[in-house]
Amino acid sequence: MKHKRTTLTILAATAVLTTAGAAWYTTLDTPTDSTPPATAHGMCLPATDTDEDKAGYAHTIALITVDKTVEYREEDEAPGGALLSKVTVVQPLKGTPPKTMTIGQSVLRQAGGGYAKTKPAYLPLEPGHRYIVGTVPDPAYGDGWVWFATAADNDLTTVTNRWTRAIDHQIAPHPDPACDDVIDDPSSPATP
Repeated sequence: MKHKRTTLTILAATAVLTTAGAAWYTTLDTPTDSTPPATAHGMCLPATDTDEDKAGYAHTIALITVDKTVEYREEDEAPGGALLSKVTVVQPLKGTPPKTMTIGQSVLRQAGGGYAKTKPAYLPLEPGHRYIVGTVPDPAYGDGWVWFATAADNDLTTVTNRWTRAIDHQIAPHPDPACDDVIDDPSSPATP
């Protein structure tokens, strides 16, 4: 599970830093004598630049209400941790999620309390608020891992129409076109 957590954290960081939202990362095999890397290996992750990409990657998409924060887990591979929230499914949009779920997401813990997002379309779930969330299976975090979260408190019709349209035009998971070294990982939550 830590591999999935690390992959999602790296994806969040690279999505912010790369142009055109390219989602990839590189690990380097560096010799101990501090010379330049001997070899570089790239792994292409699914493209998730558009709503249609996100809808294709998520196994379930639903309008939810956050009931409560269940727990915060500090994780040692990267800054931040995992926030687990108990939610009620108000309206399923894709897939058949259970009526209530416990779902995890990557967050950064703030000094004064509360949580910060790790990427732009990844709002920390707050109790008492509505969101449209896309999830991927991940039993280590209950009923799944939040792939994206969009606030739905203010204009429910607009946000529901946005994600319904994205689901209608969803794109199957595919590597970012900028990548040329694809590694299939059958343990990935994105594997259909």
